Amino acid sequence: MCGDLYSDSMIESNHVINTIVKYIFGKTNYYDIAWEVVVNLVGYLQCEDCVVYLIREDGKSMEQIAAYGNKVDNKKIINKLIIPLGNGIVGTVAKTGIPEVIHDTSKDERYIEDIEFNYSEITIPIVVNGEVIGIIDSEHKEKNYYTYDNLLTLMNVSRVIAKQLNNALRLEKSIENEKIYKQLNYELKKKNKSLEEYAHIVSHDLKSPLRKISTLIEWVKEDNISKLDKTSLNNIQQIEFSLEHMEILINDVLEYSSIEQGLISKKVINAQALVKSIFESIDIPKNISIEVGNMPDELYTDRVKIGQVFKNLISNAIKYNDKEVGVIMINYTDLGSEHQFTITDNGIGIDKKYFSKIFKAFESLNKTHKSTGIGLSIVKKILQMLKGKIWLDSEVGKGTSFYFTISK
Repeated sequence: MCGDLYSDSMIESNHVINTIVKYIFGKTNYYDIAWEVVVNLVGYLQCEDCVVYLIREDGKSMEQIAAYGNKVDNKKIINKLIIPLGNGIVGTVAKTGIPEVIHDTSKDERYIEDIEFNYSEITIPIVVNGEVIGIIDSEHKEKNYYTYDNLLTLMNVSRVIAKQLNNALRLEKSIENEKIYKQLNYELKKKNKSLEEYAHIVSHDLKSPLRKISTLIEWVKEDNISKLDKTSLNNIQQIEFSLEHMEILINDVLEYSSIEQGLISKKVINAQALVKSIFESIDIPKNISIEVGNMPDELYTDRVKIGQVFKNLISNAIKYNDKEVGVIMINYTDLGSEHQFTITDNGIGIDKKYFSKIFKAFESLNKTHKSTGIGLSIVKKILQMLKGKIWLDSEVGKGTSFYFTISK
């Protein structure tokens, strides 16, 4: 008999999880995701009260974004609660990240009454990369209502929705930022229409499939965690790292197309460490060696933007090297008021008549499925923002040297 009850409980739990996964798959609006969660959990828990909270941008409080019960009118929450982190049972779980089941709230001084008093409460954190981004909370008028099986089920629901909910929040923030960029940089976009159109395509048409791939990879890993060997898990991790890096790169391109001159974030960085981190993020063939000379220990600049310059130039030096033994050298020269860096390769070289052409957007001398023709135009634009410049020397068949400077 106990076995049958356990089996029924597991079946019911799996059913609600699968139903939620089915209805939220592909959704990119966090409100839609949250409403699907509360509606399905109310049916599973057989209660009249279920709420999803999200941590607000201030990181100090949370607000209700979806609810089921008397405080909802046509999917609009009446008298929406905003709770500081650490306050109440919900605020405590948001701060600690530890789920709680309260069997008698009348004995818990943390309990916050909303529309009506309820004796039982179950509160589950929604966690992404160790950080609480939201809460699933349900209440019931009876004491001792929620069970250990309920706890496990809601924890699994939280785990399943966490990444997609986080992606939806990031998408919403990205859209808001994009609107801000458009407002601030209207004149810049008129002058550089082709680059803006490219950024629009990248930001809207590529981000959605990237998130879907990321979600599917996460589900495959979680559903088969006991069947995957170390190599397979490592490969999945590399896929996740690549997807994350790709989304960061897409965001950077969008930012560069929208940002006005002077809107940069400078801090002191170690150039040697920066270059090393770039090596770890790109694929370096075994036949190519990279030699790095003395780099400045303290470089006061925008880390993301100067990193993009190095990455583009190093990647190009690798991509267009046709030698059996490829050599790339990175050197630094202190010019007093400027830093000068040189990236030299022994690759295919560039004819002098193309020197100016290669810095124009969407121009590429060697068309491949990996070449967008935008890399060097972005490099030039970034260096202009950093009050620097870029130029090159090259000889066809022997190699190329790119020189660039940034102001101190």
